[in-house]
Amino acid sequence: MVIGFTEYDLIPSEFEFLNLPSLAIVIGGITASVFISYPFNSVLKAFVESTKLFSYSTITPEVLEQDVQRVMDWQKMIKQDKFAAVSQLSEEYANQFEGYLFSVLDTNYSSEELRELGEINIEENYTRQQMVNQIITSMGKTSPVFGMLGTLFGLIVILSGFSEVESLLSGLGAALMTTLYGILIGNFIFTPMAKKMNNVASLRYFREKLILEGIILIEENKSALQVYDRLQAHMRRNKNMI
Repeated sequence: MVIGFTEYDLIPSEFEFLNLPSLAIVIGGITASVFISYPFNSVLKAFVESTKLFSYSTITPEVLEQDVQRVMDWQKMIKQDKFAAVSQLSEEYANQFEGYLFSVLDTNYSSEELRELGEINIEENYTRQQMVNQIITSMGKTSPVFGMLGTLFGLIVILSGFSEVESLLSGLGAALMTTLYGILIGNFIFTPMAKKMNNVASLRYFREKLILEGIILIEENKSALQVYDRLQAHMRRNKNMI
């Protein structure tokens, strides 16, 4: 592919740094590698999650303080009328982690069972996200490898098939572009993406643990002051994660 396109001026002169065959070798190699290494559905999910990366809401200390305040509001509602409040909150937060916990609470599980089911749900969500992060990390690590592979393949074909110096230099430049693309795509796209997704997963894990702790305290009929102090202590104990 590198050799075949070197003889055609497909790219305008102001975009000489863009070489489609070299880019195709890197992207194609990365895609083939992850589809061979991981289940098809997991790879598709990783691609979908990567498109949502910058739409994720940032979990900041301010957001967690708002979560604490929400827990305090839930405590007041449940204290007034537990059955009606739990049913209302279960519907209001449907398809969210909070909604799952309230649906469990609505079925009269004990606080120990609520904790067990909540922690299982948290771990499952975190494990699924880590699989996505692993795929993105793998893409970042293999990108420079396929860049170098494309360059070596291009050099072999160029040195064995070209006789004119001008054509040789043109093909050599195109072949070396694969190394450049491999390094750029790996170190400036997929690796930072994987780190950010891992950070988002860790913050989400902490936030769900905080909400679970708050709802368990409510189920145990703790006072508003006890709930607030326990949640604040939980945040201080894990402040390095925020």
